[in-house]
Amino acid sequence: MSEKKHILIVGGGLAGSTLAHRFLEKGIQITIVDKGENHATAIAAGMVNPMVFRRMNKSWRLDEYIFESQNFYLSLEEKLNCKLYHPIIIRRMFSSEQERESWENRQDKPEFHNFLEVISESDRQFNKAKNEFGSGRLKNSYWIEAKTYYKANLSYFENHATLLKESFSLADFIPEEATYKGVKYDHVVFCCGYLNKYVPFFQDAPIQQTKGQTLTISSNEILHDESLNRKCFVLPIGENLFRVGATYEWDDESLEITEASKKLLLENLQVIGDFKIKILEQIAGVRPTVLDRRPIMGQHSTYSKLFIFNGLGTKGYLMAPTLSREMCDFILHGKALDKEVSIERFKK
Repeated sequence: MSEKKHILIVGGGLAGSTLAHRFLEKGIQITIVDKGENHATAIAAGMVNPMVFRRMNKSWRLDEYIFESQNFYLSLEEKLNCKLYHPIIIRRMFSSEQERESWENRQDKPEFHNFLEVISESDRQFNKAKNEFGSGRLKNSYWIEAKTYYKANLSYFENHATLLKESFSLADFIPEEATYKGVKYDHVVFCCGYLNKYVPFFQDAPIQQTKGQTLTISSNEILHDESLNRKCFVLPIGENLFRVGATYEWDDESLEITEASKKLLLENLQVIGDFKIKILEQIAGVRPTVLDRRPIMGQHSTYSKLFIFNGLGTKGYLMAPTLSREMCDFILHGKALDKEVSIERFKK
């Protein structure tokens, strides 16, 4: 019976923690291995933007993801006893007449009704930022404070005796038996983020190490109840503090901050407005990304008890609740995965 299963999850970041909660919902015993340091969390703003502004399209599978994700995080707030879910208006400062026209061509269509506000005269005349082409506001956008999410989940798992707070030890793992430190598991799921290349079992999965840097700034001049977006995002986090991000530095797993990235972020911020600011902090992190911008999920071709759930990337907080449920159903019941996320897409 499935309720007797015991599953090991390697990695307690966004992928590992959401998957753990899905297994717990089904009464499955879980153990998580995580050393308590997550460098993807450092860079994550946790923003959920329903749109891809570059082409003014909805995010992939948005209609499936958006409301399940909102309900998941609101439910998790009660479970973890902390605030996670923050609704926010994202205001896109249009970069061209063509971009504004693309928005206007979509705003009255039924499939965009839940996500695009109809551009108003106040949006056209918005004066809290540079607004030469006008602006538009999104519905159903929100952000999850990534560090709070990560730490609250680890505390929950530790308090429920399901956390091994340590680095995963390959020397103590027998893949044929799915045995770790003498304990035999029914399944082992690797949710190792950008460190996937150091785990030999799924090294063929093309997880890229995409470094990013953000700034935390203070300002009395920036709108505090909307997130402004053009060339970068400006996310209000309370008390006149803002996150500005983020850079994309490919194939780099270093955590050093750089003057070049700070300069780039400040230049991008100036595209939005000439605000008086004070820089409080600059941080770097590393995201697990995939070239086709789809996560990687599936089963090992040789060791049938081993699985991977990784590559959530920049849309992770939107996708994770739904994909973790689908991953859970795949492992427990053999329900087929979406072909666009299956690891099988990389096999000839």
